Amino acid sequence: MAKKQPSNTTQSLVKAMVNVSLPPIEAPRYVKLRECDHDFWRGIITSRARDEWCETDLVVAAQLSRCQADIERESELLEIEGNVIENQRGTPIMNPRHTVLEQLARKQMAFMRSLGLSGFTAKGGKEVAQKARKLERDMARTKDELAEEDLLAL
Repeated sequence: MAKKQPSNTTQSLVKAMVNVSLPPIEAPRYVKLRECDHDFWRGIITSRARDEWCETDLVVAAQLSRCQADIERESELLEIEGNVIENQRGTPIMNPRHTVLEQLARKQMAFMRSLGLSGFTAKGGKEVAQKARKLERDMARTKDELAEEDLLAL
């Protein structure tokens, strides 16, 4: 396994600039994302530097984005329905959505652990990964600022 390049080199700076100029990472073509999943997908994908993603990770990222969208939908429905509902006999019971949300939360944590998003387990160590991610976020912010100033042709 090749050693990860430190993020304070000119080479890593150029790599980060190239990465942010590329189109956003898409889910593999054989993985279905619903319309409601796309905002979560973008948030997940931008949580790592571009070159940290491999195809199997993208599949798990898609599953995580679907799970997070489901959590959001179930939470909204729970808020409307309330924590306690009446069953068919009129007896007050805990809303079954609580159980669904608990199961979805467990799935979410498993996906996050698998992707190393619940702590840093990236190749090259925690500090290298953090610096690379920060550098890429900084470059993306710079690109956006330059685009606002019309200094960068997109």
